[in-house]
Amino acid sequence: MIDRPRGFAWSVEWVMGIAVAVAGCGSAPESTFDRVAVSGTVTLDGQPLENAVIRFVPFPEVSGPKASVAVTSGRFEIPAAAGPVAGRHRVEIESTDHGGIEPDDEAALAELAAGKRKLAKPVKIPAIYNTRSTLERTLAADSANQFEFQLVTKS
Repeated sequence: MIDRPRGFAWSVEWVMGIAVAVAGCGSAPESTFDRVAVSGTVTLDGQPLENAVIRFVPFPEVSGPKASVAVTSGRFEIPAAAGPVAGRHRVEIESTDHGGIEPDDEAALAELAAGKRKLAKPVKIPAIYNTRSTLERTLAADSANQFEFQLVTKS
């Protein structure tokens, strides 16, 4: 029997236990997801949509994060590195138009409060395209995943 200092065995076991615990912690890196590139166009009442964001939200049976990108001049593009995972997604399109004044533009907000400026009419996208979206698309790993969304505000 080897004569070790008292507490030595406990120290080795404790260090080994911590090493095993640390190695097992954490979630899978996002690079393990089968992400795909997505691009396309978005129109609202026939006009290219400005100042918006498009989100691809995976359905419960699809494992992976959601992905979003700005829509500018009616176009959007998400490269595969930041794209959504392959599978079925709900698509949300939300306006980021705040009536011509950005929420953090203090000078413009002061002019608005003083009556020196008026808000432009903000773009209103119906809830069936954003908070209660009925849009859905299936994204494939072996496809271009190019989509055209034609939104309408009037029935």
